[in-house]
Amino acid sequence: MEKKDTKKKPLPLKDAFRILSFIFAAILISACSKKVTFPVSEIVPAAEAVVKVEKDDNKNYEIDLEVSNLASPDRLTPSRRHYVVWMVTKKHGTINIGNLNINRKNNGELQTSTAYEPIRIFITAEDDDKPVLPSTQVVLNSEEFKV
Repeated sequence: MEKKDTKKKPLPLKDAFRILSFIFAAILISACSKKVTFPVSEIVPAAEAVVKVEKDDNKNYEIDLEVSNLASPDRLTPSRRHYVVWMVTKKHGTINIGNLNINRKNNGELQTSTAYEPIRIFITAEDDDKPVLPSTQVVLNSEEFKV
């Protein structure tokens, strides 16, 4: 009967370097993005919203908002025609970043990019599709966050 060598062989240096590089890249990528879950809304309690904010190589902020179970704005009280997404920034106040269109399954998405650092995202119900200022009918509101 032949005896097998049961000693573990050390990892070749280039394999160890690849593994460490992968771990470092994963940490770096996760450090540059923020995922925020919105608290339950009193106006639309079934709605769930998550926003992911990531700083890109050009120092812009990529915003990816996903909302599910959000009733059509015409079902609100009072009834509205549009949902508008707003961003509160560190230095530039509140900015309209786009309309949130809801599909037949009551889901919506908004993806955009901005040079301004966001600290909070919220969604209002509006009659106008391009308002300059948000209405008081805030349907979803993230807590403040830091990217």
